[in-house]
Amino acid sequence: MEKYDKASVESIFHFAQMLTGKSIDEVVTLPASIANSRNKGDLGGLLEAHFFELPPNNQGIDFPEAKLELKTTGVIQNSEGIHKAKERLVLTMINYMNIVDEEWESSVFYLKCRLMLIMFYLYEKSIPSIHLKFVLNPMLFRIADHDEDILKKDWEFIREKVKQGRAHEISEGDTYYLGACRKGPGGVDEPLRPQPFSGIGAKSRAFSFKPSYVNSLIMSHQSDIPRVLLSESDSFEKATAARFQPFVGLSIDEISEKLTYFRNSPQQKGFVRELSVRILANGENSVPELTKAGIEMKIVRLNKSGKPKEAMSFPGFRYLEIVDEAWEESSFFKKLESRFLFIVFRADSFGVERLQGATYWNMPYGDRLEAQRVWEDTKPVSYTHLTLPTIYSV
Repeated sequence: MEKYDKASVESIFHFAQMLTGKSIDEVVTLPASIANSRNKGDLGGLLEAHFFELPPNNQGIDFPEAKLELKTTGVIQNSEGIHKAKERLVLTMINYMNIVDEEWESSVFYLKCRLMLIMFYLYEKSIPSIHLKFVLNPMLFRIADHDEDILKKDWEFIREKVKQGRAHEISEGDTYYLGACRKGPGGVDEPLRPQPFSGIGAKSRAFSFKPSYVNSLIMSHQSDIPRVLLSESDSFEKATAARFQPFVGLSIDEISEKLTYFRNSPQQKGFVRELSVRILANGENSVPELTKAGIEMKIVRLNKSGKPKEAMSFPGFRYLEIVDEAWEESSFFKKLESRFLFIVFRADSFGVERLQGATYWNMPYGDRLEAQRVWEDTKPVSYTHLTLPTIYSV
């Protein structure tokens, strides 16, 4: 097989293109012990060892001479043939003891991940790793070309939380594109890691690109996706406040007139949400940045006294599922680790709903612990209802 220059990004990239549309066993003669196995494990490790022939147990950058990191990630294909991320893209572990003394451009994360070769394979549960096909062209990802301002702010927010002695409180909902995902075995017996400014142990976490952000990379890799919300220097909070400020105090009908966007019928469902999207997107009907960050928009409607008109619901669950779930692997936990954008409307003294404002929110650490307690208390109850197929809301 043709070799490549390990000091040349261009040479490495062109070499990687040999795998497009193929599986590793179609390109490389693998050792019999691997070729004959049904292993469904680490395709990335197989790629490093047998395709690129990189040295084993390399803890640094994969291609140090080219200053290029290699990442392999799975995609799934929907019924329309569109590829989407199977999961987040894990990048590098967070060292709580060291990150507090780092700066962005000299940090371990930045130096390791500023330039990455990302390889996309089609995930199929029943197929051994060596037969999985790389269905998309490889992608060269440069932080400088992709949302560096937001990635830097996310990294700094995580570092600041560690500086405050709150590494144990970190949540993926704290940030937008760059997450701090759980990276330990989970459970009550998981060993905790020390942090520099607190005696409380923290669970292991790694920097990762959120699934929604990986989706945006996949889409932009295949087509040109325009920016709608943010300029290069804006934060999410600043850009959102600027968009909503001219409409604060206006009624739903007044906002509708101003945007020349009207109800299809008096009973149209979701109209207020659609109206809010158009405020945020400057008259357009979608906001790519919210999708990239995995932010969930919620409309909050308050009565005259400022109390919510109704409770906020979460997706339902099945008893048969919850009894076998661990907390940190549960869909409910993942939902609570999300970041939300609340659009708040409040009824005035005449009962007319007016826009009060918009704010980003994620659940505080103490509230997540209480939610876990309630969830854990629900599991024993679920055992007594195993024959019920009905979906219940929480």
